[in-house]
Amino acid sequence: MKVFLSWSGELSHKVALELREWLPFVIQSVEPYVSSEDIDKGVRWSIDIAKELEDSSFGILCVTPQNIDAPWLNFEAGALSKAFSTSNVSPFLFGLKPSDLKKSPLLQFQSTLYEKKDLLKLVLSINNALGKEKLDDNKLKPTFDVWYEKLKTKLDPLLSESSIRTDTNSSEVNENKANEAMEEILELTREQFKILRNPEMILPPQYISIILKEMNQNNSIDGRVMRDLEFGFRNLKMVISSIPEEATFENKDLESAITRLERAIIYIKENYKRNRPTNPYG
Repeated sequence: MKVFLSWSGELSHKVALELREWLPFVIQSVEPYVSSEDIDKGVRWSIDIAKELEDSSFGILCVTPQNIDAPWLNFEAGALSKAFSTSNVSPFLFGLKPSDLKKSPLLQFQSTLYEKKDLLKLVLSINNALGKEKLDDNKLKPTFDVWYEKLKTKLDPLLSESSIRTDTNSSEVNENKANEAMEEILELTREQFKILRNPEMILPPQYISIILKEMNQNNSIDGRVMRDLEFGFRNLKMVISSIPEEATFENKDLESAITRLERAIIYIKENYKRNRPTNPYG
């Protein structure tokens, strides 16, 4: 029986080659196929792979952190699932856990983890697919125990390699996210400084003029306007307090703008209190 070993990427290829060498020692009637090793020179690879997919009865997809989203791996998974039952297709998760496939098309298949118990289940599944050539499970398990240790000596060093690459990739991703966050903070800070250098952007002169005009003409002012001013000023101070310590440039301009704005609000507030009409019924 032919077993199709799908791979994508350097690490996945190495895993596929080790499984190709290992499987026949556990189940002698199995013929593993790895495209890079089993295509004759001069043969068009696409035709050869299509034929092997058609002739295979079981498929193993060698999935690593580096190729989990590889289009070619997903393509071969789809071809395998069309060729025969999905129960005969298993992603071999090397340096991954099942939850890592939550956004992958490979989630539809029963995965195999790189651990003894799970790998035995995979071997028993391959054995069950043999039909009349199936080996007795009680005889197969001792053989598996012996050869599993030999496989570990080959795959464990590759697993360490996978962890190093994953940690490096994670560090790069985290660094990029940190840089993006800092850029966003700095951009917001620049916008805040623009506003603070020109407070009229928050309180346009026309707005202040209308308030003062109402005060002079009617000797009254809507209490909602005062609340609006005070609320806006408090929010502005909160925004300023959130500016990171690294952004200390133009600090004097900031303090000066806040002081001028606060004085204007105090002036309006005091005038409001002095000119507020008394309630003859209060």
